[in-house]
Amino acid sequence: MPVQEDQPGAATATRHPGDRYKWSVMVVVGSGVFMATLDGSIVNVSLPTLAREFGEDITVVQWVVLAYLVGLAGLMLSMGRLADIVGRKRTFLTGFIIFGVGSALCGLSPGVWWLVGARVVQAVGGAMLGANGAALVVAAFPARERGKAMGIIGTVVSIGLLTGPVVGGAIIATLGWPFIFLINVPIALAATIGGMRLLRESRGSPGEKFDFVGATLLAIWIIALIFALNQGRERGWLSPVISTAWVVAIAAFAAFIVAEIKARFPAVQMAVFQIKMFRSSLGIALLTFASLASVILLTPFLLQDLLGFPVAKVGLVMATIPAISGVLALIGGTIVDRFGARVPASLSLILVTGGMASMAFVDENTSALQVVLRLAVVGVGLGFFMPANSSTLMSSLPRAQLGLAGGFLAWSRTLGFATGQAIGGGRSSPGP
Repeated sequence: MPVQEDQPGAATATRHPGDRYKWSVMVVVGSGVFMATLDGSIVNVSLPTLAREFGEDITVVQWVVLAYLVGLAGLMLSMGRLADIVGRKRTFLTGFIIFGVGSALCGLSPGVWWLVGARVVQAVGGAMLGANGAALVVAAFPARERGKAMGIIGTVVSIGLLTGPVVGGAIIATLGWPFIFLINVPIALAATIGGMRLLRESRGSPGEKFDFVGATLLAIWIIALIFALNQGRERGWLSPVISTAWVVAIAAFAAFIVAEIKARFPAVQMAVFQIKMFRSSLGIALLTFASLASVILLTPFLLQDLLGFPVAKVGLVMATIPAISGVLALIGGTIVDRFGARVPASLSLILVTGGMASMAFVDENTSALQVVLRLAVVGVGLGFFMPANSSTLMSSLPRAQLGLAGGFLAWSRTLGFATGQAIGGGRSSPGP
């Protein structure tokens, strides 16, 4: 009888089958992580092209990115909880299918708002993938290798970020912008077929019901919050539209808390916030990725407008962070497995903070090398931070709640990036 994924010691019950299975899981999950990351970085590069093709202002085209990020942030936790109920394999593979369909719809878009809607479809699939990838990996790998596993995932993320601009530029130049989305369709199809054969289903909790009310209120809160942060400067922080968005965000958040406390099977169990390790890991991740998103969004403008770098040179400079963090994530994961997460996480945050702060002192006399060194410090810190923080957060909840833990892990990264891009985009838009 095969070892079930959610049985204690499943990953180590027999050495060779366990080793084969954990790497099978890593290949399938890594495919999903790579596809989603590649898609995000490709789309960022394509925004000027999309603005020209559709004849729209950049503030409109930016919603091609933000719609996906907002959708992910609004659905991540709910999809992690759904996987704990119906099974992680089923939810994860459904995510591949929905993401592939959304990608096809993106490639066929006749207008910008069709494209934005199709990106929301992608976000539904992306939330299923993102919320459950870490849970599948943690369930397959033994606890002593959890840091290494998270480090590998961090490396895959960095590879996607690195290759996205290169692949995106080549595709747009040769095939046209629709193919930056259509490239996902064969990847999703192959990964779905492979996942059906390789992954084992988790036990699930069929007696529990999905909390549609909580999931809806959570999505409304996130959408209203990101809209208010992003559009506040352009429309006016006290304008009727932004004021309404703030009221909706606050009301939805309050209603969500009340609904989750009263729900028999809540989408988010409020008791998890009583766990100090979980609470601190989540908060640190949110702040770190929000800060990083602002740096990633605004630094290209700094390099082009202040320093006069050509676009090709800007791309090479911006590759510094993912290149360095991708290499060091593997080393960082091994260090976490051997020495624990506390010291690597603390030191990494010092490096990330110092590197970001140093960007404030860039002026017209700063050389390309000096900018690269500043970004390299951020990359080194991030490479050690990701496996340390991910391992800590995933270890903070019991095994039966791995889907929820994975949802929070992906949610912290996604909401952080969405918030950071929204605030950074709002600050960079014209205003008095």
